[in-house]
Amino acid sequence: MMEELDKLFNITGGIVTTILLPLFGVFMFYDSKKRKAVAEARKAEADNITAYAAEWKKCYEEERTVEAELNTKIDKLYKEKEEDRQRIHELIKKNTALEIEKTKLEAEMEVKRCDVRKCGRRKPPSDY
Repeated sequence: MMEELDKLFNITGGIVTTILLPLFGVFMFYDSKKRKAVAEARKAEADNITAYAAEWKKCYEEERTVEAELNTKIDKLYKEKEEDRQRIHELIKKNTALEIEKTKLEAEMEVKRCDVRKCGRRKPPSDY
């Protein structure tokens, strides 16, 4: 009976070592390979997302640079516009002062005007 039991254990051990252990190893290797493929896919996806993020960041920084340049240009144009307004205001003041002076001189000249020159019969009569 012992011999039969030994044979049975040997056959069972042989089956386990020749069939079941290799199958178990294949499943373990397959699972490891599958996990490695999933990890590589996740890494590739993360790299892709990182590349997109870097590209968007670059676009954002370029837009900010252009925006800063435009703001500088707008500020410069507003400054020039204000300088032009000041210059126009000063010219209007000067023009108004000259118009007033011209009106005064015209009035004085009208008073001092002489229709007949270098004579005592001045029209209108004045001391000039």
